[in-house]
Amino acid sequence: MELKTSDVAIRLGVSPKTIQRWVRKYNIPLRRNEAGHYLFDEKTVALLERVKFEQGAAMEAPPTPKRPPTPLRNNIPIDALHESIEPEIARVSSRLDQLERQLEQKADDVVSIQLLHHRQEMEEIVARLTALEQLVARLEQQLNNRPPSSHETSDEPKQKRRGLGRVMGLFA
Repeated sequence: MELKTSDVAIRLGVSPKTIQRWVRKYNIPLRRNEAGHYLFDEKTVALLERVKFEQGAAMEAPPTPKRPPTPLRNNIPIDALHESIEPEIARVSSRLDQLERQLEQKADDVVSIQLLHHRQEMEEIVARLTALEQLVARLEQQLNNRPPSSHETSDEPKQKRRGLGRVMGLFA
């Protein structure tokens, strides 16, 4: 029975890279499949088990590092400081949320007041425009109701004024 590198690695409890490294390091002759992967027989697996035993390279969980001692601040453990600060942080966060809501309300109030002022200004402008339209209408009516003047109706050609032109002609 022929095994792949990953199968041998699982069987020996090491990584596939470790198996490949041992094969290269100890020049273990192996056959390869068409993809170039190593093929292991039982004899080679037994040889690798002996290498593992000699190397002591069993894949064990790395020892968990000891947790460093809790740092102190003013001779008080940091964890204790965090516990004492958490309620204060919650209080400050709550107050911040409340202030944000108040700020939004104030902003809404300011916008409402500005809209009211703009509406009043628009109403004043409309009132002035209406008054101007009425004034123009009255003036047009007065102009249309007025009797024509004498100089507007005469068809006589205007007489040419002679005066300044004659005087200017003397200097030419």
